[in-house]
Amino acid sequence: MGVLAAMGIACTLSACEFMGLTTGEEPAAPVETSVSADAIHLEEPAPSAIGFDVVGTAGEIHVGPTEPEPTPEETVSGDAASEAGVSENSISENAVSGNEAVAGEGGSDSYDLTALRNMNFSEEQMAQIMDFYNGAVFAGDSVLLGFRNYAAKSSDGFLKSLQFLAAGSFSLHNAFWPVNDKSVHPLYQGAQHPVWESIQMMGAKKAFLFFGINDVSLGMDESISLYPQLIDKIHELSPDVEITIISATYTLKDAGTKGLNNTNLAAFNEAIRAKAEENGWGYIDMATVLSDGEGNLAPKYCSDGFVHETAAAYEVWTKMLIRYAAQQLGFETPEMEEILQKAPETEEVVSGNAAEDAPAEAAENTAESTEESTEAPAAQ
Repeated sequence: MGVLAAMGIACTLSACEFMGLTTGEEPAAPVETSVSADAIHLEEPAPSAIGFDVVGTAGEIHVGPTEPEPTPEETVSGDAASEAGVSENSISENAVSGNEAVAGEGGSDSYDLTALRNMNFSEEQMAQIMDFYNGAVFAGDSVLLGFRNYAAKSSDGFLKSLQFLAAGSFSLHNAFWPVNDKSVHPLYQGAQHPVWESIQMMGAKKAFLFFGINDVSLGMDESISLYPQLIDKIHELSPDVEITIISATYTLKDAGTKGLNNTNLAAFNEAIRAKAEENGWGYIDMATVLSDGEGNLAPKYCSDGFVHETAAAYEVWTKMLIRYAAQQLGFETPEMEEILQKAPETEEVVSGNAAEDAPAEAAENTAESTEESTEAPAAQ
């Protein structure tokens, strides 16, 4: 079953029809605009006290001493997204078809998201929504790489049509590095390129940017100033590309380290939202809908006890992208106040022998969780 149908969005037009295919025909080979998840997993550069500092006007590079690279626990790697966030185990058939897989601690939504799930569009409207993302590219770090892997595993035409430039440890800071053996630019056509060059080579019409998680520990003011500089570089080569910012999502409660924490991520998002309003960029508040209502990534949506996300989270990403396109096209959509209704609290009743067995079962689950976490590479 396609993701769109499973989301409860009324639409009888099949994914194949959206893509111009008929039953029994093989889909046309797409133009190469992204690479496999394995190909994107780049070796992370060793921390160094000498790097590249972006100064002056957009794209001006100065070689000299900069802040040291973030320590391993402060940088989000691609391996963790692939292995922990969107592994074969975490993206089950049920998750892709719309039945949410539960990972992390707990299983209830912080927000019930009923209004988001119950969006209703006609066949013609859904065709326009799919066309809205024709020629769009999504660029960002390993959390976005997780969405790329989720989309690749889906059988839904909408998700499979999306294009990505995503890499582990990618940030606003190292987006300005020259291509060399230490750079982590996403691959396009088998090679690294600065993201603005890849966007031009792809002939993209829209760019959806997801940055911040690997930046906030390197200085808030500089990180905030780099976003418009990156967009300026994109517009130098592709002046007509429409820009949309996707807010940086949070870490699990109390999982942040040093500068990479939810207080800084929230401040970064607020500053970038203001810049988006000033400059006419689009903005999608992904952080809030995936939060626990207290400024943290909800446990249900966390795959690794840190920052990477589950299939259930990427289902919400999909719905938010559909809502965003519908808004831009002038269709009626639920307001955020409707979406962010608190989920009803449920209370488990444990009685008799079950109550006696509960502590042992909890300990067993903890042991299993610890064992699983050692199998997936830690975020770096």
